[in-house]
Amino acid sequence: MTTAHEKRILFKNNLKTGKFMIAPGIYDALSAKIAQDSGSICLAMGGYAISASRLARPDVGLLSLFEMSTALKQICDATDIPVIGDGDTGYGNALNVIHTLQEYEHAGAACVFFEDQVWPKRCGHMDGKQVITAEEHAQKIRAACEARVDKDLVIMARTDTRAVNGFEDAVRRGKLYAEAGAEILFIEALRSREEIEEIARVFKGTGIYLFANMIEGGKTPIINSKELKEMGYAGVFWSCASLYLISKTLADAFTTLNKEGDLNSHLDKMIPFPKFNDYVGLGKYKELERRYKVDRDD
Repeated sequence: MTTAHEKRILFKNNLKTGKFMIAPGIYDALSAKIAQDSGSICLAMGGYAISASRLARPDVGLLSLFEMSTALKQICDATDIPVIGDGDTGYGNALNVIHTLQEYEHAGAACVFFEDQVWPKRCGHMDGKQVITAEEHAQKIRAACEARVDKDLVIMARTDTRAVNGFEDAVRRGKLYAEAGAEILFIEALRSREEIEEIARVFKGTGIYLFANMIEGGKTPIINSKELKEMGYAGVFWSCASLYLISKTLADAFTTLNKEGDLNSHLDKMIPFPKFNDYVGLGKYKELERRYKVDRDD
């Protein structure tokens, strides 16, 4: 099993070598394992995905640090590739950010991002967001950077100010957060291709890496990963694709089951029983059972 430190080194090497990271948003250990086995080299664990899958509730700050860090640990334990953890706002001030960073580091994250929204936060593509001052969030980013035990853990700063104070403030905050120590910037909910391209131009040659976020039906226009790489981005989140895919698949299948009484018409859309057992590692546990089997006289 790959250690947390090894995953962090891998993540940093991807940044340094320009290996573009497509990070699908996953919501539990199984979705993470499937993404890894499908060729993903990086994963994103976000509040939207965890809130929707665990609570069937929107991403409006309902989850606690404990719930998020537990989900993160389960995902990290199930995979051998870097996982980016959503630190939300850090659940409070700079002191809370330190605690959140420490919990996420223990959970195994390769990278953690913190956003500058007011708590309780909400999904970056929802209306009604509020942000704290840029100076306060810069201090929170500085606190996170200084709290790391493993200095190869990467800190990403996210700003949601585009929807609140406009594009120019997003650029200003990005520069301030980079000065505070963030190695990656994530400027959320940009409104056009031109804005996405402009962010790439502004930070080109600064040594700061950029991540984009693609949400089908969200505020940002969908741009292919290859195009984002050409612009100069280091990676991209596809935050909600897994949720939307699995929700549609289950809704269609369960509707069919209730109408037809079976799922024979959906068999080609299902993972076969043996393949699913491979995902959950049944063979490994069978081998362990054989290895530690004890014959009983009764």
